[in-house]
Amino acid sequence: MFIFAIEFLLRIGTEKKISFLISIDALVLFNQVFFSIYDLRILRLFRLFDIFSQSRFLLPTNTLIKTIIKQRNALLGSQIMVISILLIVSTFIYFLESSVQPEVFGSIPSTMWWGIATLTTVGYGDVVPMTDLGKLLASFTMLVGIGMFALPAAILASAYYEEIQKKNFLVSFEAIASVPLFQELPIGAVGKINEKLQVVLLAEHETIFSKGDEADSMFIIEYGKVKVEIDDPVYLVAGDFFGEMGLLGNAPRNATISAADDTKLLELTKADLEELSEEHPGLFKELELSVSSRTSN
Repeated sequence: MFIFAIEFLLRIGTEKKISFLISIDALVLFNQVFFSIYDLRILRLFRLFDIFSQSRFLLPTNTLIKTIIKQRNALLGSQIMVISILLIVSTFIYFLESSVQPEVFGSIPSTMWWGIATLTTVGYGDVVPMTDLGKLLASFTMLVGIGMFALPAAILASAYYEEIQKKNFLVSFEAIASVPLFQELPIGAVGKINEKLQVVLLAEHETIFSKGDEADSMFIIEYGKVKVEIDDPVYLVAGDFFGEMGLLGNAPRNATISAADDTKLLELTKADLEELSEEHPGLFKELELSVSSRTSN
């Protein structure tokens, strides 16, 4: 309890606000010190939910929760179907097996245990039909159960995929629109650039390209940080872009660039850049200005 009290004080000092989780901790501590009527330490399990707001790597989990909330009506409908089928097969098996095994199929509620185990295809084997019709019904129930429990999985999978795609598109679109190079382009052009971008994920210290490599693409930093390895190293962060100098001058890479942190890049290839420059000459002019500015610096 002493360690818990120290942790509680440290949390107040670091968070500097009274959150819901801090209130739970305070309730548990206050009860333990002054009352000890009920053991409320189990409430500290709420602390587990704190991880969902602490790390960007749990974004897919948060998205899954949002997907479940959005698809709650479809999921509820599928579960109502499962419950309805459970009631139907439990009723049928009661009439088929109650006279043969009254101790386990003596009532419809008691047969629901068999129905749940069979629908979920768990099949514990503690309750099994003995009549031929009962076995036939059990086989049919197993096949129906596979389809019934695959239905909510399919609903979640498709909705989750759509949500991730939508989120990736919005994040990428926002990252492109924030780049000064593309700010003067119409929305349609930015959308077209977004369609052509390829995602590149890099771990810390991983090399993006080396000095002397062929310049075949440029990169936009969505998040993370990269290091330009020159005499006086330069660091580029989210929203910056690099690699365009070699594309315009048809020259090899003039510096080695590596990831200084876990980084996500959006890559635009030379062929796609040339196609976009033909449609939007302003993009080419902006690139030339960027190259001349960096060269003069």
